[in-house]
Amino acid sequence: MQRLVLLLLTISHLLDRDLPVRSEFELDRICGYGTARCRKKCQNQEYKIGTCPNTYACCLKKWDESLLNFTKH
Repeated sequence: MQRLVLLLLTISHLLDRDLPVRSEFELDRICGYGTARCRKKCQNQEYKIGTCPNTYACCLKKWDESLLNFTKH
């Protein structure tokens, strides 16, 4: 009985700790002042603009330069 109580206390103590676990949920974290995403590798339509805290690339989508032309003819 004492072993079971000790085991349960140990398990609850380990579950209470914040272990540095890297999960798939960290892949799509927001970076770049909220304009980019963390990815293992940037996609074809993205630029690498930095590195995320989890050491993945911070990827920003490329934009269409024609959208930046504000003058209308």
